[in-house]
Amino acid sequence: MNENCRRVLSDVEAYLDGDLDESACRRLEDHAAACASCAGDLERLRRTIGTCRDAGREPLPVAVRERARAAVRRLLERDGMSGAYGRRKG
Repeated sequence: MNENCRRVLSDVEAYLDGDLDESACRRLEDHAAACASCAGDLERLRRTIGTCRDAGREPLPVAVRERARAAVRRLLERDGMSGAYGRRKG
């Protein structure tokens, strides 16, 4: 990994969030166009972020929510914190 690759990796979060200025975006894109390793990393991060965003749009199945609540209740009870945290409103 060379210095340009390190710079790309340090800027990639801001790039994917749209927080880099135009010249920094261009440098990152130019580097990724010439560096297969960075291009691959960038594409994998884009797909991962897209998958996470898509997953957040779909509600969890009822069975998954119930298992998660039960697991949280068990953890709270184990730690002696069941109180209001262990009960669901309404």
